[in-house]
Amino acid sequence: MDTEKVALIIVDMQNDFIHDNGFVLKYSEGVGVPKHALKRLRDPIPNINLLSEFFRNKGKDVIYIYTAWAPDYSDVALPLKKMRDKAKEAGALVEGSWGARIIEELKPEKTDHLVVKKAYGGFFQTSLDRVLRNLGIKTLVMTGVATNFCVETTTREAVAYGYEVIFVNDATATFDPAGHEATLKVIATGFGEVMSTKEVKELLEKKG
Repeated sequence: MDTEKVALIIVDMQNDFIHDNGFVLKYSEGVGVPKHALKRLRDPIPNINLLSEFFRNKGKDVIYIYTAWAPDYSDVALPLKKMRDKAKEAGALVEGSWGARIIEELKPEKTDHLVVKKAYGGFFQTSLDRVLRNLGIKTLVMTGVATNFCVETTTREAVAYGYEVIFVNDATATFDPAGHEATLKVIATGFGEVMSTKEVKELLEKKG
């Protein structure tokens, strides 16, 4: 695994997914997820902060992947009709809106990169692969939400594109603990390494 040409990937840490006034918490019943369960999506914030500061201090790239759609939702690429309809009803995740913005606690720095996506996966019809290749990146450190949806999908796509992956078990989260653990098991078995925030930092410190 190439730990010199490595980037931190932060997936969907946005107001509409994470913030108390965001779409997902306000419309939790409409999308079929208990509100108390969604509070878990904020759990990775401290560790993502640690990793992003660590990467920047090391001169390594931090890349935010976020979901944003056209105002008429003509470019949505999600299979869940219920989610699409509720998002449209709420005006959620529109390009340039407060809801689509990265949460204040993880606000991107000027040196960071942002890639917009329309579906679960960060590679599907986006510029992500081109950005990574232009930066010379070989290994991706995966963080964000939700573990078993957008982070897992992006990880699987990354492997298909030839990248090596470290999936950070305490810097990712989903509303369902069983789903989180299932993804970690699948990733560790056939897609990449699963590590804690501490282990990632130790690995990269060791490699200089």
